[in-house]
Amino acid sequence: MAGNLSVTRSFDRVYSIVRDNVEPVLFDNVSTQTSLLYALKLMGAIHRVSGRAHFRFNILKELPTTIGFSDLDPLTPVRGDPVTSCIYEWKQLATPIQVSGRDLIRTDGENGIIDMLELFMQSAEISLREAIGGRTLGIFSDAAEDTLTKITGLQNILGTSTTTGTVGNLSRATLAVWRHKSQNVASAFDTNGLDRFRTLFRQCKRANEVPNITVLTGAAMDNFEKELTSTFQVNLPMMGFGGGDQNMIDAGFPNIRYKGSLIFDDDGVPPNAGYMLNTKYLGLYVHEGRDGEIGDLIKSKDSDDLVSYVHWAGNLCATNLGLMGLIQNTDTY
Repeated sequence: MAGNLSVTRSFDRVYSIVRDNVEPVLFDNVSTQTSLLYALKLMGAIHRVSGRAHFRFNILKELPTTIGFSDLDPLTPVRGDPVTSCIYEWKQLATPIQVSGRDLIRTDGENGIIDMLELFMQSAEISLREAIGGRTLGIFSDAAEDTLTKITGLQNILGTSTTTGTVGNLSRATLAVWRHKSQNVASAFDTNGLDRFRTLFRQCKRANEVPNITVLTGAAMDNFEKELTSTFQVNLPMMGFGGGDQNMIDAGFPNIRYKGSLIFDDDGVPPNAGYMLNTKYLGLYVHEGRDGEIGDLIKSKDSDDLVSYVHWAGNLCATNLGLMGLIQNTDTY
């Protein structure tokens, strides 16, 4: 069995100092390093919440029927059943930090330990960013609520079928209002891509509520811009299209607007998919005590090392699928 690390005490003290400085900003850094996470943050759709059993939201499933009547026509009250609840579970992620005895003895005093820790923390931060912003464990995953080891992702919330599957423990098959919109480019983007875009945007609109984020693959973004360029040159003024969000541009995320909706690409979007989102009804909920909490150092039983984890807990929750949509087969031009 490996013996005690000779510089553990010194490392523990420096580690505590570094952890206290890094922990408050770790998730803030993560949420500014992918385009969709950053857009959600800009629009106030990342919510820090305290502990609760689960995420429960009331949704309208049946409106009362408004009737016309004349003079003294009898009015018969009918009690509707307007409200049901969608329920999302807590999802948890952990990023390991492991420092070996060899790592420690190669450092040059406290300054060397600090430099080494910064490197390990940066690595953990990037790993957490890739996880939360990706499609294996993160916001683009296909996980539903019965998969507790992955965030409920957009491939589940806005799936390829609008009438099957469950989101937030509610079935799309049995609850018609719990169905998103979908359009399929089918052939090639230069054939009907913009037509499908316009149709989907209109379908996701209700009165003054419209999608405010459209996120695409890189290929689909290229195709969209190609079509806009050729169309502008031929027969359309710039009305309806415009400059993107300067904050996103300054952060390194190119974007434009379509009818007021921000459009940009994200590496996490699955192939041949694009999502029209409304952040009034979609948000990333994060536990305020586990938004990048760095645990204590633990010595492994049989290794000359010190181990800790960066912990995160939360979930992506949607409360109105009918005002969001999926556009499919967008990558071929």
